[in-house]
Amino acid sequence: MNLDRWRRAWRNGIRTISKRLGINRYSLLQRVRRKGAAIPHIFGLLMLYIAIAMLFPLLTSIFYGEDIRIWIYPIMLSTILGGMLVLRYRSPDMTRPTQALFAVSTGWFVIVVLGAVPFILAGMSPVDAVFEMMSGFTTTGSTIMTDIESWSRSLLFWRSFSQWLGGAGIIMIFVTILPMLGVGGRSLFKNEFPGLNVQNFSLRIREESRKFHYIYIGFSGLQLGLLMLTGIGVYDSFLVMFSTMSSGGLSPHSTSIAFYNNSLVEWNVIVFMFLTSVNFYLHYHTLANRRLRSYWESSEFRSYIIIIAVATLAIIAMLWGGDINDLERTVRTSLFQVVSISSSTGFSTADFAAWESGAILVLLIIMIIGGSTGSSAGGLKVARIILARKFVYASLYKMVHPRALFHTRFDGRPLGEDALTSLMAVIICYIMTAIFTTAALTFMGVDPITSFSGALATLSNCGPGIGAFGPTESFAYLPDAGKIILTFTMWAGRLEFLTVLVVLMPVFWKELLRYHE
Repeated sequence: MNLDRWRRAWRNGIRTISKRLGINRYSLLQRVRRKGAAIPHIFGLLMLYIAIAMLFPLLTSIFYGEDIRIWIYPIMLSTILGGMLVLRYRSPDMTRPTQALFAVSTGWFVIVVLGAVPFILAGMSPVDAVFEMMSGFTTTGSTIMTDIESWSRSLLFWRSFSQWLGGAGIIMIFVTILPMLGVGGRSLFKNEFPGLNVQNFSLRIREESRKFHYIYIGFSGLQLGLLMLTGIGVYDSFLVMFSTMSSGGLSPHSTSIAFYNNSLVEWNVIVFMFLTSVNFYLHYHTLANRRLRSYWESSEFRSYIIIIAVATLAIIAMLWGGDINDLERTVRTSLFQVVSISSSTGFSTADFAAWESGAILVLLIIMIIGGSTGSSAGGLKVARIILARKFVYASLYKMVHPRALFHTRFDGRPLGEDALTSLMAVIICYIMTAIFTTAALTFMGVDPITSFSGALATLSNCGPGIGAFGPTESFAYLPDAGKIILTFTMWAGRLEFLTVLVVLMPVFWKELLRYHE
């Protein structure tokens, strides 16, 4: 009832202003509505969600007696702008794919810019603030902060909470908002969860995928409870949980997880980093059917286990000095870093940038591979690596047997040419973007190895790299141009490249604007 009253007041105000200015209100409003009301409606909802989310760091600020103005102002700004858009633009009966794709791609910048306002009010430069928030909402975990503990607790809370929201946003944005506007949830869900098993998940993708959200929240609550039992405190437990469940990796301490010097915390984080890097469809299928064997029936899961095991054993062989008393710590440190990098979390319990070159090479390889499809992990994804190998084998087989019929299969299902074409396009885009980013940073004075690791770390949404971008360092010394480039690489990596490239194509804008004329 109150909403209707505000709507009427808003419309009466528009009617009065239009009459005084001599504007043909009906012609103008019809034209604006016809110009894709879905996009501003989605942006309005995102702004309102950000305003609600900022209430939590506001409460944190009040609890610790910090300056609440850095939260009051952005909350008011987000509420006013979001409310105006939601009240002004209605959800249309149908939304064209180009509108949905535009909203999916640019929606990240809406939440990032609004999320950066508290940091700007606290004294951080706009470029640094946007970098930090893009790192948070894309669950990358790269940071420009040097003395992390000197920042207010509420800002550090928001910094970690933004990662958790980014991880949940795959479900929150693409399953709740867009289907509410009439967008086919199936195709958009497949975009953000590119796991091949997901395509047969259910035709009622919106209702079923909410269960993924419940699993995400359930895992979060379970890890939070277990962390509190380790004795690190409620505040730190929340922040570690936010970063772990989202595969983000931002920590409230400069030395990351090593700060706690607690083996229970490390084993807890290892387990949940692994769980969040596994396809959520497998979690759902296993819980729904109460059948643990479902995990092992997935070729991607089996391959992921093998990758983690081989990488861990290789690093143990390089790090262990032969002292049996030091074996458990070496195993724990090696496994922690392998799972952290492969899941694209980026936590650290040691300065792995100082390890020998063989161990660093192993970490860079698994950084590129990443975790499973349909998870919060980044990288190329294990399924794509499997399919790329099969694609190469099929190509060589056809060269030897040109008349033979050969179908590439994944978990027993044949794949069409469009799926393989999309697969190779993503891999090529990843390689080309990494080359461009490395070259750009090198021209800015960064050494090539550090530039390459920074490109991989942001493209794979992993966080720390090696050299000056190592786990004990930050991206603070980069010039603003370098930070802007890496901000876009984090965005491109999170959206799987193709979504970004499609939005940048002229034919996309021609289609988007066709009905606006």
